[in-house]
Amino acid sequence: METRKGFVFSLDSFVAFVLTIAALYSLLFFSTVPSAYYAGLMQTNYFAKDTLTTLATTQMPEEEITYLDRILADLRRGDDYSARVYVGATGTNLVPRQFGYRFEVLGDDNETWTALYDTRDDQLSENRKEYHKMKASAQTMYFGYIEERERLDNPYGYLTCSGDRTPCDLPVSGFRIGQPHLELVRFTVYT
Repeated sequence: METRKGFVFSLDSFVAFVLTIAALYSLLFFSTVPSAYYAGLMQTNYFAKDTLTTLATTQMPEEEITYLDRILADLRRGDDYSARVYVGATGTNLVPRQFGYRFEVLGDDNETWTALYDTRDDQLSENRKEYHKMKASAQTMYFGYIEERERLDNPYGYLTCSGDRTPCDLPVSGFRIGQPHLELVRFTVYT
């Protein structure tokens, strides 16, 4: 009789072990399955990347700067018109009305993001939305000039070694050096 009790207890512990493993496996499986918003989140992520890439690589007509250059320069001056017109539903419609968007730059401490523009705060934007469901962001390194380079009168002047100055004393380029600036820009799209 005692062998039967030992067999039943062993079978009981084996069944309990199998049920525990099955429960843990089920929990892990269901926690790693993408949520209902997964497809929309991936689409929003690609959308943010494509929009930021378009702004950073497309030159403005009749100017030597990109759309991102113009938007960031205007936002630093406190003018949000270009962010509204070149990106939002008000103008070019890069970002449709159902999405809100935000431009941020990484602060000097390299820890905090500073918002330059958010459609949530813009009364004139047709993209004025609050973040409820999902958001996705894209980042890019931005190189620009805080103080623009200054062109000299004649960049094609001929330099010789005669006279009281040598070419080493004069600037080599036809530009005076501006103040370059490198920063990380984040563009966030949300619904």
